[in-house]
Amino acid sequence: MADKEPFINRFRASFKRQIAGLAESGKPVFITFFLTIIFMGAACLAVFFFFLQGEEQVMVPNVVGKNLTNALLEMQQKELYAKIQLRYSDMPGDIDTILEQSPEPGAIVKAYRRVTLTVSRGVAVDSIDDYVGKAVEEVLPRLQTLFSGDSSLVKLAPPVYQKSGSAEGIILAQYPEGGTYISDPLTLQFIVSSGTKTEIVELPELIGMTVPQVYEAMQKGKVIFDFSSHNASESEKSGTVTYMEKPAGSKVSAYSRIKADVAFAPRKENDTVINGILSYTLPEYPYPLSVKLEATDSEGRTKTLVSFNHPGKAITIPYSVNAGSMLTLYVRDRQMYQQDID
Repeated sequence: MADKEPFINRFRASFKRQIAGLAESGKPVFITFFLTIIFMGAACLAVFFFFLQGEEQVMVPNVVGKNLTNALLEMQQKELYAKIQLRYSDMPGDIDTILEQSPEPGAIVKAYRRVTLTVSRGVAVDSIDDYVGKAVEEVLPRLQTLFSGDSSLVKLAPPVYQKSGSAEGIILAQYPEGGTYISDPLTLQFIVSSGTKTEIVELPELIGMTVPQVYEAMQKGKVIFDFSSHNASESEKSGTVTYMEKPAGSKVSAYSRIKADVAFAPRKENDTVINGILSYTLPEYPYPLSVKLEATDSEGRTKTLVSFNHPGKAITIPYSVNAGSMLTLYVRDRQMYQQDID
């Protein structure tokens, strides 16, 4: 707009000079009027074509096969806008990928035009297949691709291996079962044969560990600790493990039960932090399921204390939380037990 104003000003100055020249020459008013009309017409035509000059021409980039975010940035650089259309595809793992575009790549269009992008919304999966009897090494890679992405309703849990007469690596069971309709977020768990061999694990060192350190050991290992507690003596550090049934490094079968004892300072009336052992009896499961313990404080803030796999029956978990908290025990995200800590 800044370039157009000097142009108009120059025209006006020229027009005034012409009028002044005619006035000095003493030519008839008719000639002056005639020239005025000519100059005005020329000015109108010049301004008309000047303002109707076309938009800048740009080339449509090729964004097919690219991620939606990257495609939008590339379109923005070309001063083009995207119109998004979503479509299911047959290729696992291509969610948010550009499948088609219109106009075609390389087309010359005016800037600020809309380009239609067809974006993949992933593979249309509405139920869980039955994978029992198949090799886990063949199933997992496909499922990891099929259910990739944060928007997927299905998450894959690490396989749990179980001794059986079936060949090693064969899926013995799955949860949920084949045919389950996918309507809410769920976790797909496979129970896999380890053959006739018993899985052997090594006991971690718990002696001297604090409660948070114990949580880390529970999450990493395949051992079930049956915890108890006692009042800490003067020589013991409160809130630490002082006894374990077997020494660290011992070889045991996976998910063996090992006794452990924690020393806690005797509770006082005005304590703001409460220590103890949560104890509950779960149903016996055919294989270890994911277990989670959460703590919600008096202000409604919730955090996960520990999560690990557990085969069911008796479960004990040490805790050290603020007074007024509520502990909630979940199995596969299903609430099983709550306890107020006062």
